[in-house]
Parts: sequence; C-alpha cells; structure tokens
Amino acid sequence: MKTRYILFAFAALVVSAACSKTFEQPEPEGIQMTFTAYQEGAQGTKTTVQDGGTRVYWEPADEIKVFFKGTGGRFVSLNSSLADVADFTGTMSIAVGANEGASSSNLTWGLYPYRADATSDGSSVTTTLPAEQTGRAGSFAKNTHITLAKSGGYDLGFYNVTGGLRFSLTQDGIKSVTFEGQNNEAVAGTFKASFSGGVPVVQQVSDPQTKITLTAPGGGTFQKGQWYYIAALPGTLSNGFKMTFYKESQSAKLTSSSSVTIKRGAFGSLADADDGLVFKDTGSGGNPDPSGVIQFADPIAKYACVEKFDTNGDGEVSYAEAAAATSLSGLFTNWNTVTSFDEIKYFTSVSSTEGVFDGCSKLESITIPDNITTLGSFQNCTSLKKVILPDGLASLPAFCFDGCSMLIEIAIPPRITIIPFACFRGCAALPSIELPSVLKTIGDYAFQNCSGLTAVAFPSSLTYIGSYAFSGSGLTTASISNASIGKSAFSDCTALISVTLPSGMTSIPSRLFYKCKSLASIVWPDNVSSIESQAFYGCRFKAADRKLELPSSVTSIGSKAFYRVRHLIVPSTSAVSIASDSFEEGYTLLYVPAGMLNMYKLRTNWSTYVGNIYPIGDYPVELFILPVSEAVDLGLSVKWASWNLGASAPEKYGYYYTWGEEDINPWQRYEWQCYEWCYGADNKLTKYCTDSSYWVGSSSMDNKTVLDPDDDAAHVNWGGSWRMPTDAEWTELRTNCTWTRTTQNGVNGRLVTGPNGNSIFLPAAGYWKGTDLKLAVAYGFYWSSSLGTNDQSRAWSVFFDSDRVYRGNDYRYYGLSVRPVTE
Repeated sequence: MKTRYILFAFAALVVSAACSKTFEQPEPEGIQMTFTAYQEGAQGTKTTVQDGGTRVYWEPADEIKVFFKGTGGRFVSLNSSLADVADFTGTMSIAVGANEGASSSNLTWGLYPYRADATSDGSSVTTTLPAEQTGRAGSFAKNTHITLAKSGGYDLGFYNVTGGLRFSLTQDGIKSVTFEGQNNEAVAGTFKASFSGGVPVVQQVSDPQTKITLTAPGGGTFQKGQWYYIAALPGTLSNGFKMTFYKESQSAKLTSSSSVTIKRGAFGSLADADDGLVFKDTGSGGNPDPSGVIQFADPIAKYACVEKFDTNGDGEVSYAEAAAATSLSGLFTNWNTVTSFDEIKYFTSVSSTEGVFDGCSKLESITIPDNITTLGSFQNCTSLKKVILPDGLASLPAFCFDGCSMLIEIAIPPRITIIPFACFRGCAALPSIELPSVLKTIGDYAFQNCSGLTAVAFPSSLTYIGSYAFSGSGLTTASISNASIGKSAFSDCTALISVTLPSGMTSIPSRLFYKCKSLASIVWPDNVSSIESQAFYGCRFKAADRKLELPSSVTSIGSKAFYRVRHLIVPSTSAVSIASDSFEEGYTLLYVPAGMLNMYKLRTNWSTYVGNIYPIGDYPVELFILPVSEAVDLGLSVKWASWNLGASAPEKYGYYYTWGEEDINPWQRYEWQCYEWCYGADNKLTKYCTDSSYWVGSSSMDNKTVLDPDDDAAHVNWGGSWRMPTDAEWTELRTNCTWTRTTQNGVNGRLVTGPNGNSIFLPAAGYWKGTDLKLAVAYGFYWSSSLGTNDQSRAWSVFFDSDRVYRGNDYRYYGLSVRPVTE
C-alpha cells in the first residue's frame, strides 16, 4: 500500500477594503436590510472554488446568518452569477446603533453558511461543521466550509474558519470516503469561534466528531480525475491521518503516520489518492444480514468456529453469533491445519488475536480486520505467505512471524515504533520490507536468517538495532544514520557489500560483520576508537583488493577482529592496542606509518606479527601470489598443470580448498560451520543448488552446477584461462590415461601418462576434515568444478589409493587438492 503525505499550506490573504458606511439613525426592528460581503482572498475559500482552486466566488442564492446583540437573521445573496463581492438581503429583528466605531457589544457578526441553530453572544459565534458531507466535483460540499465576519457597519469581510483537503481518484465505483486523525482528534462538530489578531480562531469544540464522511453526489460514485473537497476544523493530527475509500462491498485504506496540520483557509492536495490501493471485501454491501450464516472458505476453520461459537446448535455460525464473540483465544488449538480464516472480519467485537494462530502450519494467508488492536503471534506458521495487517495497529508481539519461512508479502503498519524480539526471524522467503518512518527500535534477532531479504531502508527515526537483528540476512547494503547497534547485528550476511555506519558510533561491536564474506566498502564513523572481538572475522574485502584501511582514530582492536583480511592499513601514529590474536598470523599483512614501524614491532602483541609488518608506502606487498606451473599437453581436450594449486613443484602437496571457495581456509577447520555457501548445515545451502530441499538462499534457486569463475580457486589465483577441471574432464583423464603408482622425490602419488606420452604427477596429499589431515601419503583427493548430481551437499571429485582411481563425491566443506587445467 502506498503511504501519501498531505502538505497543508496557507493561502495568500488578500482582503478587500470595506467601503465606509454608517448608520445615521437606528433601524426599526424587523426591517429589511442589505449587507455587502467580501471574500478573504482570491486563493481563500468561500462557497465555491473555480479555476482549479485558485479563484473563489459567491454563488447565487448563498445564505449567511447575521447577528447583532445576540439576535440573528437570514440573508440571501442577490447575485445572479458567480461573484467576488455580493450583496445579501434579509431582515433583522433588531439592529440598534451600529456604526463603524462601535464597541464590541455593538458589532455585527456574519456567518457562512446559514444555520438556524447557530448563535452569537456578541463576542463569538457558535455553529456546527457537519461530519456528514456531500461531495461536489471541483468544490467543497455546499454549506460546509465555514467563514466568519464582524463589522461595525453594513460591509462584512468574511474570513475562513475551516480548512481541509482535496483529493482526486483513479478508480471507478467509489461511493464514499472517510477522513480522520489517528489520535481521535476533533475534525468536525459543534464549536465556538471568535477573532484573534484579525482572523478567526476556534476556541472550543463542544461536540467533537473524529471522522468526516464525504458521500458521492446524488448517491452515485465519485468521478475519476475530479477534485473533491473535505472541509475540516483547523488543528494538528499528531499521529497522521487515515482515509478509507468505500465501494459497494469493498474498502481500502490510505494512511500517513507523520504529523500534519489543518490550517484555516487551506486545502491540502492529494492527487490520485487511491492509486495502488488494494480494496478488500467487506461482505455483501458491507453490511451482511445478521441472521445469515457465514460461508467459510476452509471447512477446518468452520469446524473450529462451530465448536466454539454455535450458540443455537444449528451447526453453523451466523453473522450475529460471530459479532457476539469477544475472544478467539485457543480457537485453532485442536484445528491447527486451517489454511485460511479471512472470516475473522465478521468477529467485529474481538479486539485481540492472542493465542489464535501460533503453530497453524497450514495457514497460507490472512487479513486482519481493523477491530483488532492487539495482535497475537504467527510463530511457526510455516506455510504463511501473505498477511495484511490493519493500519491502526500500534504494536507487534515478540516472535510475531518467527519461523514463517514462506512469508513473502507483508506491510508493517505505519504507527509501529518497535519491531520486537525475533519478530521476523527465519522468514527466509521475505524479499523486502518497508520500515515505518516513525520506527525507533529493531529488536534482537528481529530479522535473523531472513536470507531472501536483500534491501532495507533504515529510517532516520531509528535509534537502536539489536544484537543479531539482521544476522544471516541477504542484505547487500546497509546505511544507518543515527542508531546504536548491538553485537552480531549483521553477522553472516554473506551478500553484504557496502556499509555506512552512524557518525556518532565510537565502537564496532563484537562479531558485527562476522563472516560477511562479500564486504568491500565501509563508511566509518567520525570518531570510532575501538573494534571489538571478531568484528570483521572472515571478511575478505575481495572487491577492494583484499584491503581494509582503518580510521586513524582507532586505538584498540579485539581478539580475532580481522581474521581473513589480507591487507590491513593501520594509520594511527600511536601504536594501537591489540589482542594476541587480533590478526591471522602468517596471512594478514599489516601496514603502519613508516616512522612508527619499529614502535609497532616492539609493541605488546605486535611482535607476534613482526615478519608481516610493513610501512604504509610499501602497500601492496605481494607475498601470496601462487606460482603458476607450465601447462602440459597430454593429448586430451584440455592441458593440465604440472603441480597443484599452492605448490611450487609437482611433488608438493600445495593448499587444500573447500569446494567453491577461492582462498585457503584460514581457520584450519573444515566443517559446515566454516563453509562459505551455507548456513552451517548441509541442507541450508545459499549457492550452487538445484534441489529446493537443500536451499535457504534467495527466493529462487540459482540452479548452478559448475563453479563461477569468481569461486574457482584455480582461476582466481592463476588467472588467464586457468580453472578447475570439470567432472567430465577428470573422467577423460581417468579413462584415457595410464595411472602408475610411483614415488617422486620421496613423495607417493600417481604418474598420469596421456595418449601422446606426456605425463603429470599427482601427489597423494590426502584431504582435510574438521581439524585433521587424513590419508596423506596413501590417498590423493582432487576437486572437480562440478556439483554433485544427487546430493547437493557434495561435489564430484577424483581420488586414488595404491590400487585404483575412483570417481569421488565428497562433501563440499572438505579440504581437497586442486589441479588446474587450461585451454
């Protein structure tokens, strides 16, 4: 649903000068008189609006009420066409001694529109703005927009009292529209008005009305593209407004949660007010026969309701029985296979859904009606795809949609200020969410493991993002202006690329970007001083040449804060305090100011990394370029490297790689929890998958079966046309070459001789699982670039022992050797 905002602005005030007239003698009681009425200004509002709202005219037969000394009379305009200034004639019961220099007790008051029940006490006028108004195309409802005048003579300068809004529509069939504030403010009703500072002010509302209904003219429907006006009392709607549009049996709502002010004489414009609104069924004519029975879409929902609400024993639930119910708690306790319950709209006396929907694992969609003010949770409604919530909701419960893994469509009501604990946790299919403009808090775990959630706009009103709030989500960017942030708030966001942190943030919380493997860009806070433990653990900064530059304001770095970062620039001229394991020994290269080099090397815990500390001017130090071997032509479809990736000779083992990760494993822990393309388990894959039972990534599987170049260790490290061999290319090597058990420079392995007589040597390097190197010397294990066919958690490989060569199918998190190929 679109949320629109109304700009209420003053119209220009151009007051016509009154001609000087005096009463030479008192007029007799009941005598006919004529008053000349002037409008406030060309952009003010009187009885009709012309020329798109820029000119205002008196209409023929307009009526005003004139008061003198508390007595009023009815006066009718004499103009036969639209006029800027009009004479009004009528009779007064008494008008004694009026003149332009008269005291306040002798002033004449004028009121538009005429109301028989309007009164005046000599210093104010009491009248009524009706809450029921009838629309007119191009103008406000006749006899609604109230204006007031006071004078010492026969000239009455009328000033606007009320204001309001105008709107146009895009859809056919709309019969009425309601307008109201969201904090029960008075928008119509009986009120007293007087003058202050030369303009009318509303002093007191004695019969406040909180909703105005504008009905289409003639009982029909509003025309598309025409302006219609709602006249309302001036005042501030502190929590915004709500408009409801009604068709024959449907309605739709438009809301704004931002404070707006209705100013006298001003009509805010809302063009195409219904554009994009979804109309929902309100029953036949919106007012079903109470004696009729509800037709449930789902028989399970009917059984549950009959069991609880069938008071006359007829096996049905009537509209009257539903309307009499005051609680739905426990409704589906024994019927939790219900698939739909939009009939909740007929339970109009129910205000809460607490204890209704938890665990309804078959529920697919639900529309919550406006009478629900307290929402219960939908925890573990694992089939739930769509929820429509009432705009008036002011709060959501903890765990509200926790575990709703299929949820794809929901709009958070505009008045929500807190998204509570674990509210959307595990909503893996949720593609987007619009946060309310008044939101202040995102609670702990609120969007954890929302892996399909790729973008969120954080409102400026936000003051806190809780721990693990977006952990495991699919966010690609995060820009936060004001909020404080809890630990691990963005941990395991493997798609996160760029981040803008709040300017006032002084400490990066622990594990804030833990394993954010795609992170490449950070806009740092102005005065950040500390980076807590594991804050950037596992971040690669690949797109930034594996480089991260810290702000010079940083003074302390916690344990394992920068594991996996290859180049770290530390520009502080005062040696930064670090833990003994802040960086990855033997992997992370540290760059410090040239003049501070020795001081850093001697500083506590920095001495651990003394061999990897360089002046900033030396960046980049290329210590991790893997030597590229020659390409050997074996007479096959591709050429094979003469040594393993990470080695420098054919008999060297080289590095061990997990499948689909282009870099070595810095943790030396080969297990699912450390594997890049999953959420900690073999059936929670985020890339390279063709079977939905393994998938927890974005809303649609990638169906990739061969490694992308960016995930191919051979291609990333050697470049050019080097890559990992496919399963078919390994099969070609197995079936078309001679494999001879041998030893080369004391290392066991196999000599592989091609059809043309050329050979390569494959060492028996074993493989890594967990924290152990297994079967080295006796076995060799080598990855292909091809995904396993039947088990998505595995990839095709080749392994050999002392007797045979096999086609393997190993878990993707294992650490295997890589032998590159090229064209």
